[in-house]
Amino acid sequence: MAPIHPEVLWAQRSSETEADKNLIYLTVNVVDVMSPDVKLTPSSISYKGTSANGSEYAVELEFFEDIDVENSKTIVTGRHTFFILRKKEAKEEYWPRLVKDKRKVPYIRTDFSMWVDEDEQETAPAGDDFGGYGGGMDFSSLQNQLGSAMGGLGGDAPAGPSSFGLNEDDSDDDEEEDELPELVDDAKEEGESKE
Repeated sequence: MAPIHPEVLWAQRSSETEADKNLIYLTVNVVDVMSPDVKLTPSSISYKGTSANGSEYAVELEFFEDIDVENSKTIVTGRHTFFILRKKEAKEEYWPRLVKDKRKVPYIRTDFSMWVDEDEQETAPAGDDFGGYGGGMDFSSLQNQLGSAMGGLGGDAPAGPSSFGLNEDDSDDDEEEDELPELVDDAKEEGESKE
């Protein structure tokens, strides 16, 4: 049986002057693959792994542009493998896509929890950039943040308003709930009007 293509999530930052802010955040979502075989080259990534239940996963991607392998990092958890890939060429512009191929790849998706629009990256709160981990990369703290951020996806966290970025205090208590009008049975109303 052929290996399964895992879901790949990605987001990016760009800076012409600061290499630490010139990054690709890449997540390979595979549960229970603790020792994946990962090969990073300047132009590509190859990921292979077998989960605890025996499912085989594999993906190979050719990047849109080259990355700096020496200054890129990898974190493996029980839920996914996370990469912070430094772009080799410092540019202000974002990559238009993750891979060279212009065709849509169904298992590659934008990581909206990490994404910041190109024109808003200077004003984005630090939390959107993992608290500045692009440079110093304190992975012990990053792993805790990743676990918290991914909690709603793995079933560990309850699905309440806070799981979706809403606080229970966000509701407007001053407004009364609109009451719905009573439903009237048309057939009954017709019978009453004939009498």
